[in-house]
Amino acid sequence: MVDAMNFEHEQAAFPRAPWQLRGAACVSLWRLLETALGQLAPDPGLPILKIAGNAFIATIWAQYSGGTLRYDELAVAVLVRGKGLLAPAGSVTAIWVNDAMSAEGGRRLWHIPKELARFETLASERAFTGTMMLGDRSVAALSFEAGAALPVRPRMSGFVIQPGIGGPLRTRCTVKGALCLGRAHWTIDPAGPLAALHGRQPLLSVGLRAMDAAFGV
Repeated sequence: MVDAMNFEHEQAAFPRAPWQLRGAACVSLWRLLETALGQLAPDPGLPILKIAGNAFIATIWAQYSGGTLRYDELAVAVLVRGKGLLAPAGSVTAIWVNDAMSAEGGRRLWHIPKELARFETLASERAFTGTMMLGDRSVAALSFEAGAALPVRPRMSGFVIQPGIGGPLRTRCTVKGALCLGRAHWTIDPAGPLAALHGRQPLLSVGLRAMDAAFGV
């Protein structure tokens, strides 16, 4: 497995790793049959974490308002089994941002297939809402209402694993913030790239405020 910290890349107009980002996010966890993943399925070389034939997907809608870059993001990560890893691991199979430097940096540094989209995201203390557009079409919309907040600010760590020429590319990420449970309502375009999630409800959803995230550490 290739360590992303040592990955050689040409100099480009995007920040070098690691990226330190601040903002807010809503994370939802979904369960669906591996056979229903469709275009959200990871590279065949990355073993999916499965229970009774079910795969698990995390959708992360974030608004980064400070730090290395400022941008909105919607990422879809399928949970996978990383060789020798005890920490959670996921492979990003679909992701959109509204910043060209973030898109280029994600692709070049970590093989994360970032594409550009238009976002309308609003984060407050009790709610997180957003709409993502591809062209003139709404592909995904989210409305999250915060519930009970945890009394501590947990620090969470995991890995993003992406297919690479020399083998899977492993990147560590860490997140710390004010965490709260809540209810998320997603609206997914049945003809869009996230069609596999259309008509489904996530298993659980959490909100993150005053979030500090580090990628590529």
